[in-house]
Amino acid sequence: MRSASVQVVFAAALALGAAGCTANCACRAPAESAQAARPAAAPAPTPAPRLADGLPARPGPANVPRPAGAPGNLKILDWAGFTSAVSYTFDDGQPSQIEHYADLAAAGVRLTFFINSAGASWEAGFADTFSRAVRDGHEVANHTVHHCHADPDGTLRAGCAGASIAAEFDECTTFITKTLGAPAVWTSASPFGDTGYVGAATERFFLARGAMPGTVAPNDETDPFNLPIWGPAEHDGVEKFDAEIDRAHLGHRWVIMLLHSLGPTSFAWYMTVDVSAVTGSIAHAKSLGDVWIDSLANVGAYWRGQKLLAAVTPEVETTAAGTTQTWSWTLPPHFPPGKTLRVRVDGGTLSQNGKALEWNGHGYYEIALDAGSLTLSP
Repeated sequence: MRSASVQVVFAAALALGAAGCTANCACRAPAESAQAARPAAAPAPTPAPRLADGLPARPGPANVPRPAGAPGNLKILDWAGFTSAVSYTFDDGQPSQIEHYADLAAAGVRLTFFINSAGASWEAGFADTFSRAVRDGHEVANHTVHHCHADPDGTLRAGCAGASIAAEFDECTTFITKTLGAPAVWTSASPFGDTGYVGAATERFFLARGAMPGTVAPNDETDPFNLPIWGPAEHDGVEKFDAEIDRAHLGHRWVIMLLHSLGPTSFAWYMTVDVSAVTGSIAHAKSLGDVWIDSLANVGAYWRGQKLLAAVTPEVETTAAGTTQTWSWTLPPHFPPGKTLRVRVDGGTLSQNGKALEWNGHGYYEIALDAGSLTLSP
């Protein structure tokens, strides 16, 4: 997201005097002065192992015994068994993010980059950096092509280089999948937090991030297509980040960080904070021991999956052998495959597709959301 004043700065960098451009939208072709001001591409860091897929190991002992009581009391673990969650999201695919990608990658957690694909036409290292982010296991997601304002009726403001909101989303997704190599795009972020993007987002993604302040609780009524955020003020230090992480941790909530320019940089577009404040806060979250740090798509899939299963009333069948309960569900449109939930019961056998699930010594069964049903039998 960019403020209106910052958009003017961004527009100047992109030579908004070119035909068809206004202060409401970025141009595809930069002026010569912008070309000359290109940042150096981020140095190629030593390749790190790809971030592991799936949910992280739950904190605590790994020798919890399998429940042996009477079958019943299905409980979904909040935040995959962690106390709270945090997602770091970076908007616009900015030059300073390219400069500091190696610093961010070295933190060793999965991040979300909401890019404007028009940046590839003038930012040095854009495609190289964000294709690397895909290979490293980070989420590269949709922030539209040109970052234009959208009116509440779902139309782009006059002067935007894009043809429509649909085209803004679709062209950006095509760039992310075809040029950057991402397998799919699951989430979006509305430029400026404009709610005019929400209708098109619901037709293409399973989550969308907004720009209103707030945090998310398990099973709450937060709009999945206008997820709230916390964003730092200009030059905020690590202590401000840490305070937000601690507040979410105390409240057992999910905080989504909205970040823009990273210093030190000569490309301070908006709300610049030193990259050390970001990486330092990641270190702080890790030090708490029970904070789940992951991409918007991964934490969001767990949150939506939990809400879905928690709302299901199971079918009950009673026989001489005892009572069997079966929960059935249909995933929301555009939901990513391969996602799981962690659950506990007092006893009995949990199964999916006729196969008994294994008990994990960290204190849960892990169920596959793709299966669409779960059975608890004696």
